[in-house]
Amino acid sequence: MEKHIAKTWKLIIFIFPCLFVLSACSSDDYLNVIPQNSIALVSVDGNDLYSNSATNEQKSYIKDLLKVNDLTDCGIDLSCKVYLFETEDGNIGCVFKVKDEDDLNEWFNDLSKFGYCKNITSRRGFRFTSIKDTWIAGFSSNALLIMGPVLPVQQVDVQRQIVKYLEQDEEQGIKVTPIFEKLDSLSSPISIVAQAAALPEKLVGPLTIGAPKGADASQIMIAAEISKGGNGYLSIKGQTFSFNKTIDSSLQANKKIFRKIKGTYTESMSQNNAVGMFINVNGKEFIDVLHSNNSFQALLAGMNSAIDMDNIIRSIDGDMSIVIPSLSGVNYLPQMSAELSNKDFLKDVDYWKKSCPSGCKINDWKKNSYYFTDGKLYFYFGVSNDMQFYSGSTPENAYESILRSRTALSDNIQKDIIGKHMCFILNLNAVFGNNEGQNAAFNLLKPLFGNIKTILYSM
Repeated sequence: MEKHIAKTWKLIIFIFPCLFVLSACSSDDYLNVIPQNSIALVSVDGNDLYSNSATNEQKSYIKDLLKVNDLTDCGIDLSCKVYLFETEDGNIGCVFKVKDEDDLNEWFNDLSKFGYCKNITSRRGFRFTSIKDTWIAGFSSNALLIMGPVLPVQQVDVQRQIVKYLEQDEEQGIKVTPIFEKLDSLSSPISIVAQAAALPEKLVGPLTIGAPKGADASQIMIAAEISKGGNGYLSIKGQTFSFNKTIDSSLQANKKIFRKIKGTYTESMSQNNAVGMFINVNGKEFIDVLHSNNSFQALLAGMNSAIDMDNIIRSIDGDMSIVIPSLSGVNYLPQMSAELSNKDFLKDVDYWKKSCPSGCKINDWKKNSYYFTDGKLYFYFGVSNDMQFYSGSTPENAYESILRSRTALSDNIQKDIIGKHMCFILNLNAVFGNNEGQNAAFNLLKPLFGNIKTILYSM
């Protein structure tokens, strides 16, 4: 996960300032440089984010950052979308339309005076520079391609790769592929189509729920549209699909299992929590879908060695939430809460106590409530008088899973969750902490999106 995050933030830090003043494009030949084996593709249209133009404050900010007096002097065609991609071998790239090759050459020469990049060199009729000794930029009269991150010893090899991409025609480029066709059908300012295999590992499991057992992550696709969701958060509306008809049929059929979220637990998640997931399901149907998912199957197998989570899940009928308070320390274990149709699984607790693995035990906590421990970790769980399942790594966390948090999510986010079929909440500060690259990227994104604290992904 850290590998993907580090690459992405480094690219954002350099690329996003150039996106604030984009509008519409008259030619898309520059897209031919994007390799057909891309496993993730992103398009950014700054014009839709800012109507037709940036504010004077934004323009001043961009001019200072790009070291130009006139935004049209950098040689990039600001009327065209910018595309980001990831290749099968893990390289990240970004493509701009070139308006004037000489102006672009002069802009890079000016940037070299500020230490942003090296002096321009030539190779096979194309021009090259390295940015911060980490990214390689190659350009022609048609396209600017930036790729990386790379070590200094890899720069020559990446230049060769960029030459190959810059020489591609339409039949060799991305425009003839299904992934581009899908991306082109999306209409938001920022759109993404990616293989599940290109996503951070911890997100693959939740985002591929519903795929048939044994389906490879490279066969499952995520398409998403990103927009401003409100003050302090981004709204990402996504769908899971596959170009494989058999896998796609399973995905679409299993979507029916996810009913509209009522919002029972939206108030229970704190804005300080790291991650949250909200759904509404009938547990008897949901358990079969979970067992077909490799990530959840492994998780359930571990938990079922002491507690029969399968039976607990089968008892669910209504809203359900899984919240991870923190990604480190004692609170990293999830809080799970759900509306129940019955509490029959409580009759089996005595059997669970007797069959606990060596070194583990289950003890009474209070009425209809217990806790499991292996001597290091604790998991408290129980059923409330109004038929809600609650759980957590401490008694406080368990109670909080069904109570209104004193630092609940904003009303805008809560309203955005209600009515959706599946939602994920990502608290950026809790996930990234004081990461230097993250903070720098957030500062650059503020003129575009405002002060981003939370991401809401909904299906």
